[in-house]
Amino acid sequence: MRTRLRPKTLLALAALTAAIGSMTLGLPSAAQADDGLAGIGFGLASTVVWEQRIRVPIPPKTLYRLDLSQRKDRVVSRGRAGIRVVTVRFQRHGAGPIARRVVGRYVALAPQPRVVDVGLGPSTPYLDLDRHALAKFGMIARIKVDMIATAYTPYCYGCDGITAMGLRAGPGIVAVDPRIIPLGTRLYIPGYGFALAGDTGGDIVGDRVDLGFSSYGEAIRFGRRPVTVYVLG
Repeated sequence: MRTRLRPKTLLALAALTAAIGSMTLGLPSAAQADDGLAGIGFGLASTVVWEQRIRVPIPPKTLYRLDLSQRKDRVVSRGRAGIRVVTVRFQRHGAGPIARRVVGRYVALAPQPRVVDVGLGPSTPYLDLDRHALAKFGMIARIKVDMIATAYTPYCYGCDGITAMGLRAGPGIVAVDPRIIPLGTRLYIPGYGFALAGDTGGDIVGDRVDLGFSSYGEAIRFGRRPVTVYVLG
């Protein structure tokens, strides 16, 4: 037996379908939205839109304060993670796929940096120069990179003593991979001192740095060793 709907029933069903097609649902995820809408089957294509606010942590950065008066590192501040709120809008038309789009973001809580005092101690032969440079350039490093260091002198057969930046090669001028450390960056390397990334080299690729010395004997004594490179900012 066929059931006939009365006009009032048809009008109510049409109004309900229209309301579902324009309403905003506070569903927590696209997957749950699928489950929630699975039982709705009015036979008419409708567009459903809902939004979700996601709290994304912002990891704190680390600042390194170079300290020539102490030998050990000391954590001054542990820092604090921040919070970024991202608003994501989901939309589904009928039984089609769910489209996802970020419609807004803002920082709800700014991160606080972690601060470490780096104890360099009197371990460099250029201690007086280092102290002067610290006072001139500041004592904050924004990045610490572990690298493998080699040594060079500008006095070799076929060398003109001029770097890729047009500087005179030698002590304080180091060769880097500019994809890792841009040319012109000021650096501090414990056991070597302050330096400028002023040159490149065919063998200096990735986590490699080539340190300039004034004599062949100094370069040989340094050899090849792991170093920590502080990028000053």
